Amino acid sequence: MSTFSEEKRTNKSTDVRRFFYSRGDRNEIKNLTLQYWKGEADEVIERARLASENTFVFTHRWDMERCETPVTFPNEIDWTFQFQDDFEWTVNLNRARFMAELGQAYWLTGEESFASHYIRLMKDWIRQNPLSEEEILESRSRHYNVKDTWRKLDSGIRICNWIKGYFCVRESEIWGEAEEELFKEALALHGHYLSIAYTPHDQQSNWGFLETNGLFQIALLFPHIEGSAQWMELALERMGVMCQLQVFEDGMHNEQSPMYHHEVLHCLFETVLLARKNQWSIPDIMEDTLNRMFTASLSFVKPSGYQPMTSDSDHTDIRDVLSRGALLNERSDLKHQGYDVLDFEGIWYYGKNGFDVYEELEATEPDFCSTHLEQSGYSIMRNGWSPDDHYLLFDGGHMDMIRAHGHDDFLHYDLVVHGSDMIIDPGRYTYKENEHRQYFKESFQHNTCSVDDCSISTYLDSWHWEDVAQPLNRYWRGDKEYDYVQSGHDGYMRLEDPVQVMRQILFVKPHYWLLVDSFKSKHVHDFAQHFHFAEHAALTNDSSKRKIQVKGGEGGHLDMTYLQNVSLTQEDCWISRDYNQKLKSTKVVARQKGSGQTTFVTVLNPYRDDEHPDMEIHEVDVYNTRSEKMSKGEVTAFEVKRGEESEVVLFSHDGPKSFQFEETQMTGEVLLIKRSCDGEERFIIKV
Repeated sequence: MSTFSEEKRTNKSTDVRRFFYSRGDRNEIKNLTLQYWKGEADEVIERARLASENTFVFTHRWDMERCETPVTFPNEIDWTFQFQDDFEWTVNLNRARFMAELGQAYWLTGEESFASHYIRLMKDWIRQNPLSEEEILESRSRHYNVKDTWRKLDSGIRICNWIKGYFCVRESEIWGEAEEELFKEALALHGHYLSIAYTPHDQQSNWGFLETNGLFQIALLFPHIEGSAQWMELALERMGVMCQLQVFEDGMHNEQSPMYHHEVLHCLFETVLLARKNQWSIPDIMEDTLNRMFTASLSFVKPSGYQPMTSDSDHTDIRDVLSRGALLNERSDLKHQGYDVLDFEGIWYYGKNGFDVYEELEATEPDFCSTHLEQSGYSIMRNGWSPDDHYLLFDGGHMDMIRAHGHDDFLHYDLVVHGSDMIIDPGRYTYKENEHRQYFKESFQHNTCSVDDCSISTYLDSWHWEDVAQPLNRYWRGDKEYDYVQSGHDGYMRLEDPVQVMRQILFVKPHYWLLVDSFKSKHVHDFAQHFHFAEHAALTNDSSKRKIQVKGGEGGHLDMTYLQNVSLTQEDCWISRDYNQKLKSTKVVARQKGSGQTTFVTVLNPYRDDEHPDMEIHEVDVYNTRSEKMSKGEVTAFEVKRGEESEVVLFSHDGPKSFQFEETQMTGEVLLIKRSCDGEERFIIKV
């Protein structure tokens, strides 16, 4: 089997530079994509037809800010137009994915009109958007974002899309010397701009990768453009430094947003793959970082194949990303969670040879199941890797490094039951500075806790926070019998009467989760938990029975049973799975008032239509070593009975001690006893 993971890299001085595809690949790419991904090919062709008519719509799964409403320019295109006063529409227009798709549509259909409209739109954009050296230098105070159509981020993306389309339409008879010269002038202008427009903030932001991928592609693929050798040195130096600065050891991008993690991964992937195809030497850290980023994506992918919607992320299928990573590094674990056949864009990247290699690559279950990303603070609990398994993602990490895409979501969790979303992050909806932006970013719209109806951190505007909370007392432990995670934060220590907050989650595999939220204060406060349910979920809640019952999709159910008396109220909420889209759903708020030690204990019990939740829960008395009964402020312990099996769980609220309970004496802070007809097992989860 030929390999994509080992290429000799020599940095040869040669006039022949290889793109992802060339003329000889055209028929094979066309045949494979139309055979295996006709739906996606049809979407590309349709968006290209619309662009040919000066109509633009942003519905690609990786459009960072989707807009499903077509906008038509009946006469001349206004490249600065803002649809519904949203500047993100403007930048999507100027990122020009439609230029790549015009090229793809030309190859897929053979229609010369697609090449003709690529040329027309290229000329129109260049004519309307000149850029001078003086403008670039004068924009330094604006971080080199010269004007709406010349921002660094968009320029890096734009030129990559132009290049993708170029390597298709240049085969057309209507592509002549004049078009070639104009295109090369545009490359030179973009390269010159991107070589200058780079700041320390870009070095720490996803913007830097998106810009530098464009600079690298110009320098590598068009070596005869003046300055390309210097641009190559700059691009590789920047990439190496950004890999060190921006990607944690656990593989997660440090803005801690799955959406932007994948944007950075995409840029690094294109750079690495092009370097391999051209046997071009790059810093080892780039290959290593990319592989770790693929592992992080594998860690947090949901059973459905989608990414979680935390921190400005959309509900996006990432199996294409995992498939390309599987082929790049011949990783059978990535293929296990990817597609059965190489994805649509993957065929354009790798061609027929790559398609065949992917087909031969074995898909094997990852050698880990639940996992903890230490630096980013994400913990993922699973009972397996099949599409109908359970999944819980917990966010116990700090807000992102540059406070850009992070939400006020300390201690948030997502819950998937039998492969179907049950408790979910509401998403992002918009970047416009309005009440919707605040709604989706503040802590109340995440599955977390609040005190006295105060947010955890203080929202200032779309990109700025005050009193940003920091994590406390983080701990993770995974075992074949259980997973356990905890984290607190100092967000409510700023109150006049400071409140300590702690969330603990114990997964008793594979049966149920225990959610324990603890608050310590001197005076009485109003404590609340917030739960946002997926749109398809049907809810009933009954405070008298201390229970919330949820019927989800695909025959999955969830019972949420409280140990304490709580007030349960049901409210409307919004869920935004994609930018510019929101649907009504339901949230439940559980409340208690208290002082000293106040605790919520919830048993989350998943089951199917054809199963019956045979579960009984009752509190257990606990004694110290002097046989003195301990108070609920000191310790919470209870037994969960499931037919002939049961578990006894103890949570100390006053640190590790020695406890007598259920005819047992154990020492620690979090303790678990599992009982069945085969005997008893004891676990000291945390000392």
